Amino acid sequence: MLPVEHEKRRLVEWLRADLARATGRRYRINLDGLDVESLRELQRLLRGLDHEKWAAVNRARLTPWRSG
Repeated sequence: MLPVEHEKRRLVEWLRADLARATGRRYRINLDGLDVESLRELQRLLRGLDHEKWAAVNRARLTPWRSG
């Protein structure tokens, strides 16, 4: 297996697992149809969304009167 193919396979596996973890559901998205750059961008998007979620939770804990 070529290094690019191996990296793509790892990214696809990571994204499938992270999507299932984040949502509790399995999605039938054809991740294999994306190129490595697109998979990396999707991974970056998911990490950014997770970071934003935790930042919002922390803000709500620190200032509960401001949430909503």
